[in-house]
Amino acid sequence: MLEDVVIPRIVVAGLSSGSGKTSISLGLVTALRNRGRTVQTFKVGPDLIDVAYLAHASRRPCRNLDSWVLGEDGVRRSLSQGIVGADCVVVEGGMGLFDAHGSTAASGAGDWRTFPGSTAEVAKLIAAPVILVIDAWSMGETAAAAALGIKQLDPGGSVVGVILNNLPSEYKRRVVEDAIWGMARLPVLGALPHIDAVHIPELRTGLLPLTQNPHVDEALDQLGHAVERDCDLDLIERLMSRAKPVPEHGPSRRPAQSGGPVRIGVAFDDAFCFYYAENLELLEEAGAEIVNFSPLEDTSMPRDIDAVYLGGGVSEAYVSRLAANHAFMDSLRRAHLHGLPIYAECGGLMYCARTLRTSDGGEHRMAGILPVDIALEAGTVRAGYRELRIAESGMLGPAGTRLRGHEFHFSRVASGGESLPALYTMHDCDGEPLGSEGWTRDGFAASFVNLHFGQDPRIAARIVAAARALAGRRHLVGGAAGALPAL
Repeated sequence: MLEDVVIPRIVVAGLSSGSGKTSISLGLVTALRNRGRTVQTFKVGPDLIDVAYLAHASRRPCRNLDSWVLGEDGVRRSLSQGIVGADCVVVEGGMGLFDAHGSTAASGAGDWRTFPGSTAEVAKLIAAPVILVIDAWSMGETAAAAALGIKQLDPGGSVVGVILNNLPSEYKRRVVEDAIWGMARLPVLGALPHIDAVHIPELRTGLLPLTQNPHVDEALDQLGHAVERDCDLDLIERLMSRAKPVPEHGPSRRPAQSGGPVRIGVAFDDAFCFYYAENLELLEEAGAEIVNFSPLEDTSMPRDIDAVYLGGGVSEAYVSRLAANHAFMDSLRRAHLHGLPIYAECGGLMYCARTLRTSDGGEHRMAGILPVDIALEAGTVRAGYRELRIAESGMLGPAGTRLRGHEFHFSRVASGGESLPALYTMHDCDGEPLGSEGWTRDGFAASFVNLHFGQDPRIAARIVAAARALAGRRHLVGGAAGALPAL
């Protein structure tokens, strides 16, 4: 019989992106850790930059709760697996509390208040109370109207209080706090002033990547102190402890392992740092040993590996260094020619391209595994959920397999790619066709779309199977286990 998940937890939500959810979440995590709590963090939706900050603050891997990609069972599975060894949970929401993806409201079907994929839906699935963050810099009594509207759209009563952020003055705090309590009948659990000294720079569409922010530890200390000083942390902890038990996830669809262990090389350094934690765990559960390597620092691929996973990243800050490491790119090309399976996502795709043009016009030669030229365009982001159907059978599954993923990058295909078959046909989350995406051939798959393997653990099992097939071929020809000739 499955057990219920019982752990104190809270969801930090906002009216919109930019309301201060991340700052409040980081401050709350730091303040709780200062009290001796072991905090497990989660992020609603596919964001991988906020995840890095939350993991750094909690000193534990942060996980994504993404109901649009993972479904109800997947969200609860991620919760129950992530809390092992923790004694409380802080979940940072995504966008605004009710902002949905592929909402049934557009079609007039179903309950328009289901808000699929939203923070509200995730909070309901994990039975967690919600704190609403309101940026009060340029808002007075209207903040109470916003809080009241949120409360009226929340018939389950998930929202238990408000934290005011970015207050310009003590007078404004009193005005807004009195209005929220008097009109919306919601307690104000904290009120943080504008803090000039906190340095968490933002890109146009999100935080500066953690590896490029030298002030992160100083910012965490300041945010933690602000939450301890300006929030009722005792009351917040009592509200967290009121979270109701939630049923543990159902039986896993994880396939049984078959065959011996394999070694999968995973690119991990400042240039390649965007991975779902569950992806690596599922590869290990499918029989893989993870071997990290650095395209920035290493001079060659690791020996005795059976597949490669090149994840997201490749900020413009690292393109020149990657391009200058000719020895490593040569070793990757040789490994590919010898049949090493390669799965490349987003930044990994760019690294496998023929050339990469940065926004200053500079053109940099990359690994050249893909006959494609990529241009980085700092002012143009391509982002959103994606419905995928595998177009060509390969390491991710047979043709026709349906998957869900997320796209977030500042790049476009400048030329090339016509000679390779597409990996996917793609639609957005509302079903609008977006054409073909990615490329594939024997033992190689590359896409701008990031996949969360938790939606179907067979994805990880198939990658491991591709690696195991290569290891078996080497054994048949008498090579050392997993050794790559000519590396």
